Amino acid sequence: MEAGIETNTMMDNGAEVLFDVPVRMRDGTILRANVFKPTRDGTHPVLVTRLPYGKDRFPALVDPLRGVQRGYIVVVQDVRGRGRSGGTWEPFVHEADDGEDTVRWAKELPGSNGQVGLFGASYMGFTQWAAASRSPAGLFALAPFVSAGSLRSSLRRGGARELGLGLFWSLLLAPDTILRRYAGDPLALFQKLVPIVEDIDGIDALYASASLPERADPEGLLDSFRRGLTAGPTDPEVAELDIDPWVGAVTVPTLHGTGWWDLFLGEVLRQYELVDQRARQEGRTPPHLVIGPWTHTGYGSAAGDLAFGLTASSMLVNYHGDLADVHLDFFDRARGRRVIGLEPSPVELFIVGENRWRSYSRWPVPNSTPEAWYLHSDGTAQSRHGSGTLSRQPPGAERHDTYRYDPDHPVPTRGGNILMPEHHRAGPLDQRENEGRPDVLCFTSDVVTEPYTAIGRAHVTLYAASSARDTDFVARLVDVHPDGRAIGIADGVVRASWREIYAVPGEVRPGPTSAIEPDRVYRYTIDLWATGITFLPGHRIRLEVTSSNFPRWDKNPNDGSDGLGAAAAPVVAVQRIFHDAEHPSALVLAHV
Repeated sequence: MEAGIETNTMMDNGAEVLFDVPVRMRDGTILRANVFKPTRDGTHPVLVTRLPYGKDRFPALVDPLRGVQRGYIVVVQDVRGRGRSGGTWEPFVHEADDGEDTVRWAKELPGSNGQVGLFGASYMGFTQWAAASRSPAGLFALAPFVSAGSLRSSLRRGGARELGLGLFWSLLLAPDTILRRYAGDPLALFQKLVPIVEDIDGIDALYASASLPERADPEGLLDSFRRGLTAGPTDPEVAELDIDPWVGAVTVPTLHGTGWWDLFLGEVLRQYELVDQRARQEGRTPPHLVIGPWTHTGYGSAAGDLAFGLTASSMLVNYHGDLADVHLDFFDRARGRRVIGLEPSPVELFIVGENRWRSYSRWPVPNSTPEAWYLHSDGTAQSRHGSGTLSRQPPGAERHDTYRYDPDHPVPTRGGNILMPEHHRAGPLDQRENEGRPDVLCFTSDVVTEPYTAIGRAHVTLYAASSARDTDFVARLVDVHPDGRAIGIADGVVRASWREIYAVPGEVRPGPTSAIEPDRVYRYTIDLWATGITFLPGHRIRLEVTSSNFPRWDKNPNDGSDGLGAAAAPVVAVQRIFHDAEHPSALVLAHV
């Protein structure tokens, strides 16, 4: 151990805490970890989380002291180039090597019994998959919660850029970089931090800036973000961080957690399905999946404009205890220990509307049937006041609908699966303000007379033509309440030039992009990821169709450049949405 770095603290509750313990990586870089150890005799399994947000201040899903009380050694480590760890911060790049080295180190810790489990949310989910990809000895379980996935999917949604997430996340991580670089120069530190804080506070102006990629950034704080803006579907750097092969190779028990309004919902479901497929083929215990009515960072009893009750919250997840209990029970079972209490089902889902949990043997849930809800109108479906309807009756001869998409006046983001500044609220928000716009088509069902439950994957098949060489189409599933509230449930987007890459819901098929021919009708697939909802009697089902959701997704300039900045020359696109016998546009839900 290095003198002056590690501090030991004995605590009254039987835990010993070691701060800034050095962990040497294969290239000689020293990472730092806080280690929480039981003081009682014997050896113990180790739980590890690796994060870029600061091990000394960032709350973990499992309170380390709770882990110690259960008999675990808990390790919380700053990843390379973050917090107290050495090296240079490059998002995602070093996590496989560093994760493998950390698991090997944890396995040999004094007091360790040689068993190592990994846990953590978001980026810490990615670090788990990266470490597990090397199959390090001693690894016995993973618990990737709201886990980031393949870099390709984290940067893009249906081909559109995740602008809201990418810029916000990059700026939030920038202060730590500045604090490290200028730690010995208080004046320079202050001078460098001020513009970062101003950027974060004024982020909406940055979102709207057409020159964002060329913005002056002498410290290189947005380098990874800029690379993400320009990354194509076959970019080698992106392909190297495709985690699907890593996930599919994992054979240890896994706990997957996400929320219906989590920005990585689609990725978590894909990770679960890959692990589940192999586990069932090999006759092993299937993975465990928990989906609550949560956002990426909020696991309470309410989200957006809806309240769900106490058992929806992280305090009492389906009567199993809090989220820490769910994790620790999982790790205990993975080690073969008997756990007192209800045995969880392989799949536990909170169903919105009826506001209760349902348990299933697998995902997709048994006895669910894809059911199409077709778009209809007399050609005047603009806004919620138009003639658009939604029904299970296939269309006949009908007029198409038309709207104009102006990139300079995009439809604003209102909730959904986002991670953005707090004034951009995440989750199920009322969409009526947007539904009054002429560039938002609304197709609404009759009033539901019997409960209608949809649990599973959801997508939209859309037949559309555009006057532009490239453009976007956005779809949103909405639950219309008897009092008129139009609550956003799920949404998705497809960039016309990326249509073949995202032609199959839940899949990404890397390949070249291709421009569209103006005014030609194309078939588009808009992946809404998934939902678990019961539309109650008195409610109506609505589908919105438009061409923007800004600043969550970047504005397509419609000029064929597929880019932001000086290269883009925004033009207004005339969009035509077809719904007739030859072009049966439809919302597809998994009816249970």
